[in-house]
Amino acid sequence: MTKSAPYSTGVAPEPGPTGEISARELLVDRYCELQPQLQRRLSTLLHGELREDGVTDHQRLVLSCLRGQSVTMRELARQLGVGESATTAVVDRLVRQNLVVRHDDPSDRRVVRLALSAQGQSVLAELHSAACRKTASLLAVLSDGQLTQLVGIMETLEAAATDQTATRLAPTAQEDEHKEQE
Repeated sequence: MTKSAPYSTGVAPEPGPTGEISARELLVDRYCELQPQLQRRLSTLLHGELREDGVTDHQRLVLSCLRGQSVTMRELARQLGVGESATTAVVDRLVRQNLVVRHDDPSDRRVVRLALSAQGQSVLAELHSAACRKTASLLAVLSDGQLTQLVGIMETLEAAATDQTATRLAPTAQEDEHKEQE
């Protein structure tokens, strides 16, 4: 492990029962330091080149969430972890750009669903292809074995985060009753 400034977060990990900081706690602290740095650098490298398409990072995220599915504004806002008004503003721009379409829900005409338009699907495919090409050049420093391990680890973390998010966002019976009364 490379040596860095102690406790980059500014907060030292809590010592365990023996009064010492475990190796795992130090590794978690290092991960918490590296992850946002790496994310910013990758984002800068990837999206700097991809901005030429006129699609912002927020719009790209919405397009990615809509890939292969039709959702309501509320469902999309939950997936993004933002309010419905912020989501609506981004979606409105995507509708004006003909990248997203609104349509009635066949089971309840009061519900409006969002989906990618044909043009939105095409733009998303182009963005994905460009991101994969750029990412492949960045990942060239890893062996096939390292890349396999990295992907496996990321899949494990994604599954754990999905499970925790679903648990946190699951509406309670009271919330469901309240929504039905509205």
